[in-house]
Amino acid sequence: MPDRELISLDQVQMAAERFLEERLKGIKKISVDKVKLASIEGILIYDVAGSATIGTGFISKKTRLPFKIQISAIDGTVVGYETQTIDS
Repeated sequence: MPDRELISLDQVQMAAERFLEERLKGIKKISVDKVKLASIEGILIYDVAGSATIGTGFISKKTRLPFKIQISAIDGTVVGYETQTIDS
């Protein structure tokens, strides 16, 4: 068990949203579908999976971007991520 408390699930979701907003332009919606506590080489992380909807205008085509982000369970820093674009 860690000697420090783990961050809350709300903090995990906020860290994931902030990370995506800093890297992607035109985000309309962020949906977090799954958050799972895991350990990678002794480091506790949260695996966060979901999707971001990106579109630049009212009538423009929207793109759904599935993502997976790994966030440190101790301090909330992003330690890894992966995205994939799917047009909708």
